[in-house]
Amino acid sequence: MKPSALLRTGLTALVLALPLVAAAQEATIRKNLAERVPGLADIDEVRKTPMNGLFEVRVGTEILYTDAEGNYLLHGNLLDTKSRKNLTEERVEKLTAIDFKDLQLKNAFTTVRGNGKRKLAVFADPNCGYCKRFEKDLAKINNV
Repeated sequence: MKPSALLRTGLTALVLALPLVAAAQEATIRKNLAERVPGLADIDEVRKTPMNGLFEVRVGTEILYTDAEGNYLLHGNLLDTKSRKNLTEERVEKLTAIDFKDLQLKNAFTTVRGNGKRKLAVFADPNCGYCKRFEKDLAKINNV
């Protein structure tokens, strides 16, 4: 077999084996964390992070971080200092985002100011002072 064919065969085998390695790592993390941390028996997702050797563990919308063996557990924000982004915050925002068209508006109050070109959904507590102040600020916005 030619060296180039051997290299192609080896690379193909490596590419095919990568998902199996990732699945084994995920299974190890799930098993070890479930055994060692009773509250982590219902892990929704395990995935790699941009940081080598660090894995995201998602339970609902709570984000935790661990190593490949599930020996260590971190609770806090993962910051990308190069891009100056809070990766944990971005991930939680993505997980909790709701598309505007999916909102149940059948019992909503609708107020139109101007042409109503822009749409806002406001969830407010009528007994909340901050909400009342925010609604006064919203009254100053046109075309909503």
